[in-house]
Amino acid sequence: MKQKLLTLLLTLSLTVTSVFPGVALAAGGDEISASAAIEQTAAPKTMSASEKLAALERTLYGTEQAGALVTRTDSLEDDVYGTITTDPILNRVDNLYDYVNGYPGSGEASFLTKLSAVEWQFTESTAGGPAKSRIESLETMLNGEVGTGSLASRLEGLANLAFQDGIVVVETVTLPKDSVIKLEFAEDLSSKTAQAGDVVKYKVADNVFVNDVLVIPKGAEGLGKVTKVVGPRMFGQDARIDVDFGFLYAIDNTRVKVFLGEIAKQEAKTIAGAAGATIGGMVVLGPIGVIGGAFVTGKSVNIPAGSITFVQVKGDTEIQGMVYQGSN
Repeated sequence: MKQKLLTLLLTLSLTVTSVFPGVALAAGGDEISASAAIEQTAAPKTMSASEKLAALERTLYGTEQAGALVTRTDSLEDDVYGTITTDPILNRVDNLYDYVNGYPGSGEASFLTKLSAVEWQFTESTAGGPAKSRIESLETMLNGEVGTGSLASRLEGLANLAFQDGIVVVETVTLPKDSVIKLEFAEDLSSKTAQAGDVVKYKVADNVFVNDVLVIPKGAEGLGKVTKVVGPRMFGQDARIDVDFGFLYAIDNTRVKVFLGEIAKQEAKTIAGAAGATIGGMVVLGPIGVIGGAFVTGKSVNIPAGSITFVQVKGDTEIQGMVYQGSN
């Protein structure tokens, strides 16, 4: 009877469409809706085994994989650990999830934190995208070729090149409410084509520290949505695009909720000066070589990829950051 009940629960859990708190934004074709993703910044619910498995696959590969729960777990363990364990299936999924995302209160860098730290140590930024591809890029840059073996051992090898004894020193700190963060749009945004609910992808433009602890690396990805598009109006009024910036990812994969507040607007005005354009209440500074006037063509509004603006943090946010150690 117990075995039948467990089988039924696993079958039901496989029918759930899941969204990962650390979904890789660069995964084309498996993009989640911005509205659903932003709403997930509320208090997290308990995730099922199926949801955790899908989360891990998106984080490591960019897309959810097909197949049965056990087969997919075998594949993940083999890829991450280099071996397949014999624990009960639910324990195996939990262990994988905790290894990749971190054990709460452990005081040790998780797989994802270590990967971001290694990237930052060599480039002072993080690449974003699927973790496996990021490891391969680092190996190619440092060793001239993609490595072999488990992802865990390959990441440890990279960490040994980046840090003394391969140890990433971490510390849990609080990123204060209303901290201002500089960001850049990752894709073009135009009032001619944008619709309410469209995904808005952006990247953090500068490293964010709390004292000497790196909490948000340059290049960290963010996800928002278009909330309103107003076309050109009478009396020469230009079009308007309103954006909810949703959240961005800290170095430990924590979702940091951000918004377009008055402090951020003032910072943007101070930095942009006459070269900025006010669009939907935000001041936007164009990429290098683009002046503010280029944002308004005719009566439409266009925000080119690489354009800069500022947001601020919604509330105090606890993050396990990397203690800056200087160059190795």
